[in-house]
Amino acid sequence: MKQTFFLLMLLAASTLNAQSKLTIVVDGIEQTSGTLYVAVYNAENYMKKQLYGTMVKVDKEEISAVVDGVTHGEYAVSIFHDENDNGKLDSGTFGIPLEKTGSSNNAKGKYGPPTFDDCKFTVEEDTVIYITLTSYEMPR
Repeated sequence: MKQTFFLLMLLAASTLNAQSKLTIVVDGIEQTSGTLYVAVYNAENYMKKQLYGTMVKVDKEEISAVVDGVTHGEYAVSIFHDENDNGKLDSGTFGIPLEKTGSSNNAKGKYGPPTFDDCKFTVEEDTVIYITLTSYEMPR
């Protein structure tokens, strides 16, 4: 009986902290230089503080960014292509991005970034998502 209880506790503990690999395949890259910045958020920290992140040198028109050790749950991804490699997302009038950006589910915001609900997806196992970079366009 004690062995069964102990095994059940081990199984429960292992599923509480289950982790997987998240692969983000990014296309829509026109300039094959610079760095792609990838940020992974949960609902509580969306667009404030990333939980996971990575940077990938851009050398082709489609890039895969891999984030290991993602705890199972709901997330949103935000990316930008730092084309001039100055370490930041360049912006113009009213903070409108001058470099290409993208979000999970290819969600678009109207007057700012898309909402977490528009971007969210679930990681319960190794997961692959696809994002197409786009230039910001003024809403009509």
